[in-house]
Order: sequence, then structure tokens, then C-alpha cells
Amino acid sequence: MKNLLALDIGNTNITAGIFTGERLAARGKTPTHHSSLYGRFLKKLCRRAGLKSAEDINGVIIASVVPLALSRVLVELHRTFDCAIRIAGRDVIVPIRNRYRVKAEVGQDRLVNAYAAMKLYGAPAVIVDFGTAVTFDIISRKGEYLGGLILPGVEMSLSGLEKNTALLPRVELKAYSSIIGKDTAGSIRGGMLFGYGAMCDGLIAKYRSILGAKTKAVMTGGNAGLISRYAKSVQAVDEDLTLKGLYLIDRFDSAHGQP
Repeated sequence: MKNLLALDIGNTNITAGIFTGERLAARGKTPTHHSSLYGRFLKKLCRRAGLKSAEDINGVIIASVVPLALSRVLVELHRTFDCAIRIAGRDVIVPIRNRYRVKAEVGQDRLVNAYAAMKLYGAPAVIVDFGTAVTFDIISRKGEYLGGLILPGVEMSLSGLEKNTALLPRVELKAYSSIIGKDTAGSIRGGMLFGYGAMCDGLIAKYRSILGAKTKAVMTGGNAGLISRYAKSVQAVDEDLTLKGLYLIDRFDSAHGQP
């Protein structure tokens, strides 16, 4: 039974998961720009998955949108593990037809998410990823990656309000029940939650008018669990979508005998 380490290197966090066979045995996050924590994080993740040592990892697959962090992660991986390490877009190709005009401009995490959503939830589909940025990714009825949208993320918007205004404070994002804020903190929280929720509902409605009423809407990313409460058109929340996609790509790649 294969033990696979999957790594999603994002702008804010590195999300990692260990698959024991088909089961996601352990997952965790570490800050992307704190490379001194990488080694400790990986070893702790192995213990959490019930592995006796790092030698029990049989393969590593990575999706990255941060080149500098990727190079630093690779140093730690080669130091810690003795197995094949493959990078999506370089060593393994995401098995989905990419219809983006400039194909190299699409982040590998977006293609991984698209493939995972297609395999797990069906097509056509809209994937909304609430990470550092908010991305919408569209899969056609034929299972092709069509493209999407990129918007500022929730934390980026909160930080922008604080930095670019004289009187607005930095507010912790948490659930808020009223669309009419009664104080500054509540107004900001409500603005983020109801605003992003309404944006999701509006855009998903537009995509369904193009792709069909049965288009699946899947949300992922660090803020997905919270934002999805305010977006009624989202049918599934899967915070592990990228990790699952990496696992599925590794399985596809192994089955088809690619190097």
C-alpha cells in the first residue's frame, strides 16, 4: 500500500496531506515563508499519519505557485525522504484539456482543483477557491478547463481596508448574522461575508446560464467553510480538494506508466 505525501504550496500556507492507500491519513498547514519550520512540520505530519519514519513515504507530489518556496521545500524533501518527488506541470501533467489562451499562465493548483472536481463531483462545474486570492475555475460539459476569474482574497481585502483608511480597524473574520451592521466591526464582517457570498451566488448563476442549470458548484480553500454559509448556490465544500486532486493525478500517472 502506497504512502503518498501531497503538497500544495500557496502564497500564504503550505497545505500537506499523507494518503495511506486511498485514505487521507493526516493533513496540516505551515506558513509558506517560514522555511525554518518545514522539516519539523513534515516529520510531525508523518507521525500524525501513523508512520514509523519518513522512510515509509513512497512518493511525493507537489503543486506550487511560489517558486522560491518550492526550491526551499525541495531541499527539505530531499533531506528527509528517499523517494521520487514529482512536481505538477513539470514532472507530471494534470490530465485535463487546458483551453486557456496562454496555457502556462494557469496556476497548477487551479488545474489540479479542476481535475479533482471533475472526477469527484462531475462536469460541468464551477470551483471557487477561497485562498490568498479568490479564483473561479470552470469545467465544461466535456471535462475541459475553460478558464475563470481571479479576485482579491478575503484576508487581502481586510488588510487593504486597514492599510488604506484612516479610521477602519483590522477585524477578525468570523460569523456575522445581520446584513445591516450596527458598528464598524460588524459592518466590515457583514460586508466580507454577505458581499463575498452574494458575489459567489451571482457569478455561479451566470455560469449556470452558460453551462446549464445542473452545473456543480464546489467551494474550497481556507475560508470556504465560513463563506459557504453565505453562498446558497454552493453545493459542496471540500477543503481538501487540491490534496485529493494531487492524489488522483498521482494514481492516474502511475496507471498510465508515465515517467
